[in-house]
Amino acid sequence: MAFTLRITLVLVSILTFIFIIRRIRSSKIRVEDALFWIIFAVLVLFVSVFPQVFVAGSELLGIESPANLVFLFFIFMLLIKCFSISVSLSQTNEKVKELSQQLAIEKFERHIDARRTIDEKHSKDDLKVKA
Repeated sequence: MAFTLRITLVLVSILTFIFIIRRIRSSKIRVEDALFWIIFAVLVLFVSVFPQVFVAGSELLGIESPANLVFLFFIFMLLIKCFSISVSLSQTNEKVKELSQQLAIEKFERHIDARRTIDEKHSKDDLKVKA
């Protein structure tokens, strides 16, 4: 791996780490969500400092080029992140649906109670008029 590429990867991973930490401190991102990106930045830093790991891994797994192993590894990590986001989105959609249904029921109950109050008032007024 070229020295300039290694330096670039180190700088990018450090900047990513700093960016994520700042976002956590300003409460713009949850720690649970940031954990993935922190691990991702650490892995990029590790790969940039020790590129031989992927060379040895590609030889061990029988992959022709270490670059293919790098792509395979990071694509797999991003697929895991995509799946976790999908699960989180499904859970959030279910919560929104339940809250919408609960709100609709409460609005309906308030409407029925208001209607009863109006009807009771009208029926009392009608009795007074007849008497």
